[in-house]
Amino acid sequence: MALTFALLMDPKVLSGLPFHEIAGLIFGVAILTHIALNFRWVKNTTVKIFDPKLPFKTRLSYLLNILLLISMSTIIITGIFISRVVFPGLAINGNHMIRGLHNLAANGTLVLVGCHLGVHWQWIKGVCRKIFKSKTGQWKKGVLASVILSIVLLAGGIQWYSSVQPASGDFKQFAQKSDIQSFNSGNVNGSHFQGPPNGTFHGHDEGKFGHHGGGSPFLVILQYLGIFAIIIIPVYFIDKRFLSKRRNQKSLQLKHNEG
Repeated sequence: MALTFALLMDPKVLSGLPFHEIAGLIFGVAILTHIALNFRWVKNTTVKIFDPKLPFKTRLSYLLNILLLISMSTIIITGIFISRVVFPGLAINGNHMIRGLHNLAANGTLVLVGCHLGVHWQWIKGVCRKIFKSKTGQWKKGVLASVILSIVLLAGGIQWYSSVQPASGDFKQFAQKSDIQSFNSGNVNGSHFQGPPNGTFHGHDEGKFGHHGGGSPFLVILQYLGIFAIIIIPVYFIDKRFLSKRRNQKSLQLKHNEG
């Protein structure tokens, strides 16, 4: 989901808005599924949220999940109101404020996803260790081969899709028509128009609020993996140091009680 979200941060990637909006809806369903799968944890934590015995890391994870739910809901709702492909009938003319809120929520979600990964990085390492290594510490060659093959097929599929996408064909005509309609609507209503009717398509205001990039899916993934790393690394080490400090305090307290 993190890799998909990285691709969604650039509305020009792959087929542009069609991919951005359709993949965004799929991503929203994935988030809701993720919450549904962890509903028991959410329910139990909500009941115990004011319990002083509840671990700090659990409270932090709960807060991050709540903030992610709010930010993702904002992205989905505002995305529907600025849609040009999936829900064009629901789009609101002169929607610069909604676009700004959409992009702001996307940037906030980017930071929250990075923090979420950083807090759970120890768990991610443990799961990867179990997947790729046996109990004796040897690498599972079959699993490694399957993962490498999957990555190659995925990269090849993205490259193929990028080569056949209608970037300069039907979609360009659709974008030009959409901009002309927005321009005319802006003139009629006396509001600010979204762009000149010259065939230049501005999408979701790329270049603002972090929605920028060259459109190459591999470069976009690399760019946002770098951003994730900048967030994950300090969060992971702060979390690790904080937890080790709490463990030392608990062990000292146990020794004191035993003494």
